[in-house]
Order: sequence, then C-alpha cells, then structure tokens
Amino acid sequence: MPARYVNSQEFRAHFDWLEPQHVEDLGGAGNRLSSFFVYLLANCTGGSTVFPEVARPEAPEWCGTVKCADDEGQAVKWLEVPPKVGSAIFWYNLDLMGEGDRKTLHAGMPVVEGTKVGLNIWTRERRYRQENY
Repeated sequence: MPARYVNSQEFRAHFDWLEPQHVEDLGGAGNRLSSFFVYLLANCTGGSTVFPEVARPEAPEWCGTVKCADDEGQAVKWLEVPPKVGSAIFWYNLDLMGEGDRKTLHAGMPVVEGTKVGLNIWTRERRYRQENY
C-alpha cells in the first residue's frame, strides 16, 4: 500500500500488528507477521521513520544509514531511518510466541518540506486467499 506524505504530514506512533480480537475479522489470514517499508521517493527534509523502543546501533558505520545525531549534535538513542530512495526497513511484528512485539512501535515523522512516498508490504501468518486447484 503506497503512502504519500507532503509538508507537515506524518503518521503517528503505531503498531502494524493487530490486537487478537481484530485478527479474527481477517478471515483466517492471521496477523501481520512482518513489515517492509520501502522508500520510493525522498525529495524532502524530515520524514524519518522512528522506532522509539529500539536502540540505535552504536557502531559508527551505521551513521550513513540511520540517524546518529540530532540537529543540535546530540546522540540519537533510538532507531531513526531517514528517507532515502531505494532503502527499505524490514521487521517482524510478532514475537516467537505469536504475540505483538511492543518494541515495533514506530512513526513516520513529519515531512518538513517536499514529498516522501513509501510502500508498505505486510506478510500474514497464513495464506490470505484460498485457491481452487
């Protein structure tokens, strides 16, 4: 599902997994097992994808991929991925017990100026459509 953001638009903190009472409404497909977010257009300032419950990798070689310092030069402690065309983020939404992982809380920060377009791809626990063969 494409997502387009322009000046000041954002997607507030949320989970991609669903609470158990809502999973039953999906007709047997199950919960969202994993998520991909692919940056298709990143002609913007701002617009990072932020995971506030996940620590940023400490190794300096990550600083070309994730945001390591804020605008004041202070270290960023959480995982923050600035938009870059062709980059993608992948994560599992469910833990090993099949429960929603609370560390997957994430948000699309406001686009300060310009346009960001991303593509959401979700996998499910089970086949979504039944084919007749």
